[in-house]
Amino acid sequence: MANVRHPDCAIRSLAHEAKRRLREGAYDRELGQSLPQGASPAQKRIYIRLKELLDKGEEVVNPIRQLADAELLARLPHDERQRYVFQLAADYTAMKRELDCRLAAK
Repeated sequence: MANVRHPDCAIRSLAHEAKRRLREGAYDRELGQSLPQGASPAQKRIYIRLKELLDKGEEVVNPIRQLADAELLARLPHDERQRYVFQLAADYTAMKRELDCRLAAK
């Protein structure tokens, strides 16, 4: 039975991604190229951005400033801005830890 009530739920997107990987035979990729499993879409964007910066040889000095969406921050009210920054900091910490673990395992 199809899930017609929640067409954009996280489980559905994970299932589509798994089916795509299975079709393409992408389960045998290197660890550095695959995205962290169980990460939210925001965390995946941060992970990709961190990986790009690392590949370029750039250093992340101010992660909030470098990773935040400036336009979004400009239009958010103060309390929403704080919530966004705290969530961004938590996501950055988790993805930085994941990236460091993957690099150490190589």
